[in-house]
Amino acid sequence: MRWAEDAEKMLEMLPVPPMMGGYARLQSEKIARQKGLDCVTADIVKETEKIYAEFIGEEKTEQLRAFLAGTGPEPQLEDELFFDDPGALYHIDVCFTKYGENSTLVRGMLKEMMSSLKTIMNKENVTELMADLATVALHGASRFTVGMTGCPNCCVSPYLKDFGIIRLHRVDITDAECTRCGSCLTMCVDNAIRLGDDGPVIDRTKCAQCELCARDCPTGKLVVNERGFRVIAGGGSGRQPTIAVTVEDFTSKERVEQILKNAIAQLRKAQPGESLKTIIKREGVEVLR
Repeated sequence: MRWAEDAEKMLEMLPVPPMMGGYARLQSEKIARQKGLDCVTADIVKETEKIYAEFIGEEKTEQLRAFLAGTGPEPQLEDELFFDDPGALYHIDVCFTKYGENSTLVRGMLKEMMSSLKTIMNKENVTELMADLATVALHGASRFTVGMTGCPNCCVSPYLKDFGIIRLHRVDITDAECTRCGSCLTMCVDNAIRLGDDGPVIDRTKCAQCELCARDCPTGKLVVNERGFRVIAGGGSGRQPTIAVTVEDFTSKERVEQILKNAIAQLRKAQPGESLKTIIKREGVEVLR
């Protein structure tokens, strides 16, 4: 696919996170193909910018736009969300929030949770516990794995981890006026919203609780009034892939911490070679509650 010179220059100034630059290029080429063109033009890059502004939200878009204009700070990695301890037999994998994705609010929540997780697993001597449970030479698969995400997109696949923590955002409908702009319909990839006579109607059986519909609602008709965590456990990849099961669907940070402690307590009673998924399969997920 050819690119016009002015389109290339516009792409360089596109307000998207650095790691999304390649995807933005592919998005522009996709739009060009759909229009039957063999060259990406500046107008197509403008369409791409609009698509990504809707996707990453006003807050992040404006931060990136300010940086590119030289009026704001450079986007930074969230160092607190990177886990790198070769001496630990546990690992915490965090979603793309660690690269600066998501809102400041969500990033702060995950950093608080990350700190709590490390404190608990150090205090509970999880490294020694996992070493004692191993029946072969200690290696990467000997670790107790945790996956944590800022939304239900689950980019790091917490469902394939021993323990998963998924941030959820419960959206409510207020009495504010609805302009019927359709932004919420565009952002809801689960088709959980329709526009009724008084505005949006949410099908709770389809809603994934991602907050995208409410994040940039221009009138405040849709708002997030409550945030919680889905806790899952018993997943695993490797030789026998297993999907984690739900322990609690919408709960508090304090309950997440207690469920993790419960999981560690069950591992203390396990036989060598056992894992959280074998315990749940034998005893049921109720033992973690």
